[in-house]
Amino acid sequence: MLTLMLPTLAFAQWRVGVNGGADYNHFIIDKHYQTDYSFEDRWGVTLGVMGQYDFNNWLGIRAELDWTQKNYRHTRKLQKSMCYDYTNNYLQLPVMTTFSFGGNKLRGFCNTGIYFGHWLNSGREGFDTNSFGSRQYNFSEDIEFNSQRDRRFDFGLLAGMGLEYRFHRHWAAQVELRYYYSCVSTQKDYQHVSDPRYNSTLAVQAGVWYCF
Repeated sequence: MLTLMLPTLAFAQWRVGVNGGADYNHFIIDKHYQTDYSFEDRWGVTLGVMGQYDFNNWLGIRAELDWTQKNYRHTRKLQKSMCYDYTNNYLQLPVMTTFSFGGNKLRGFCNTGIYFGHWLNSGREGFDTNSFGSRQYNFSEDIEFNSQRDRRFDFGLLAGMGLEYRFHRHWAAQVELRYYYSCVSTQKDYQHVSDPRYNSTLAVQAGVWYCF
């Protein structure tokens, strides 16, 4: 048994790194009968630190601590009398299994796992129209959380794939396309009519590893 484990133990390796990139968020909401309203996807930023333990040359486990934006735009399609750009900042902890394949320097990989998140803060900016005077005004403001309405805990599934280039014995660079799907509504059931709202986020990120 020990003989079978020796190759894995000899390869076992820790690595730490940083990553950054952009994400594109899709806000999933049931508009009910408000057909004139539109919720559009928006770009955001993602930054983080990461650690990984490789059991062998094809299997590892990775954890990250990321700051990720999940933004969207709220408009009226016909009247074009309003535009609200929402910026939502999250702190996320993705935990995933990493599968790697390829050569010694250039390798492909895929990640699959779950993530936990906390909705840090939210703000919005744009323009709206005064219904009494039909005058348009601009605004930029922070949004205060309502404990009865807003759910700040987030949880979901993730999957990703990318390429890694090992350009030095202790250094490697990665690029990855990753998808997050939230299983938790951002809004609680506090009304008579259920109004669940979810984030679906696609991230493109690059990172640098130091391999011990």
